[in-house]
Amino acid sequence: MGKDIRLLVIDFDGTALGGYQPYARFPDHLSSFLDEITERGFHWATCTTWHPYTQEQVFSASLLRSRPIRAIGRTSLACGLYVQKCLYLDAAWDEEMISCKSEFMQKWLTAIRQFLQSCPAVSSLTEYFDYIFALTYQQRSQIEEALNSETLMKEKTYWLFSSTEKQVIIFPWYLSKGLAVKKVARTLGLAPENILVAGDGLNDLPMLEPDVSRHQVCPDNADPQVKERVCANGGVVASL
Repeated sequence: MGKDIRLLVIDFDGTALGGYQPYARFPDHLSSFLDEITERGFHWATCTTWHPYTQEQVFSASLLRSRPIRAIGRTSLACGLYVQKCLYLDAAWDEEMISCKSEFMQKWLTAIRQFLQSCPAVSSLTEYFDYIFALTYQQRSQIEEALNSETLMKEKTYWLFSSTEKQVIIFPWYLSKGLAVKKVARTLGLAPENILVAGDGLNDLPMLEPDVSRHQVCPDNADPQVKERVCANGGVVASL
C-alpha cells in the first residue's frame, strides 16, 4: 500500500467475499495480504451489513492471524473491538447508535412514513428493519423532485438509486458506512488521505467520498455506480 495509507476498510459481500467459495471464509490470498499489512504496521477494518460476531466466524474460518482494528457491522449500527484476541461490542459506539435510532424513531419516522406513503411518485413501498425503505417508481425525475422538495427527507435520510431497476433505497441519516469510517478515522487520528476503501455495492457509496477516503478500489463485479464513483475519484477498478 502507499506510504500515506494507514487504514484499509473493506466490505464483505461482493468485495472480500465476492465470488469466492466457500463464502464463509476469506480467500487465502486476502488473508495473507491482511496479515502482511498488519505486520508492516498498517490497520485494516471491515464495514459491512454483517454483525461483528458473524464476521468473527468468517475470520476464524479463514487462514487469518490478524484481526481488524474495528469490525463495523449492520451498516454502522454495531462495532466490534478486539481485546486480547477476543471480540467485544464497543459499548460507547452502541450507546451512540441506539440514541440516534431512538431519536429518529421518536421525532421523524412517522412523518417520513406518511410522506412516502402519500407520495404520488412512489409506485410501491416496503419497509425493512432499522427503518430502511425500498421504493419503486415509474419516473426517476419525479421521485428525485419529490425527495428533494421535502426538507425532512434531505436532512434526516439519504437515498441510493438502483442501477438495474426502478428502485431507490431510503436510509436514516446515521445508517451510513461513510459516517462509520469517519468515526474510526477520528479515533485513530487519520485523515482521508490515510484511508483506502474497498467496496462494491450501492451502500458502499457513502464510503467512496473524497472527504472519507482519498484512495478507493472496487472489484470488477461492482455496481456500475460504484465503478463510476471510484473512477471519478481517481481510484482503481479491478479487471478480474
